[in-house]
Amino acid sequence: MAHQYRYSRASFNRSVLTAVGLTLIVCFLIWLFARLLGLPNADTITVISGLIFFGFCSAAMIWRFVRNEVVVAIRPDGLYYARHSTQAIPWDEIKDVRLERAEDQFQLGVYLWPSKQTRQDGRPAFMIDLMPLDGSVEQILRAVAEHKDIYAELH
Repeated sequence: MAHQYRYSRASFNRSVLTAVGLTLIVCFLIWLFARLLGLPNADTITVISGLIFFGFCSAAMIWRFVRNEVVVAIRPDGLYYARHSTQAIPWDEIKDVRLERAEDQFQLGVYLWPSKQTRQDGRPAFMIDLMPLDGSVEQILRAVAEHKDIYAELH
């Protein structure tokens, strides 16, 4: 049975507010430096820079949320993570799955076998942030544990 998870509305709202806040800070700094340098189109430069920055920070997340796309799917044939690949990674190619916790943030580190993994430095091939998803951490861990053992690295 496949388990599918999307971005939750609460985490989406929080992420968009964070992106807007960061964009406002960046825009203020660009506007300030443009004025200090005496650039004649400071306002236009600020607006364009703000749009590019906001788009860079949030475009993929907003697109997936609006389209209600699956971000993580735990399926019998593998693990799908939209930010990493367009296809599910077969369970046989996954060496380890490790739960990592820093304060109240939970992430799954996915380690691939050396022949499949681009990184050879002991770091995971990719990290899945569990907090923005519409399933609870426990629910997601149970779904993964049906297919692969999970090791805990709680800090």
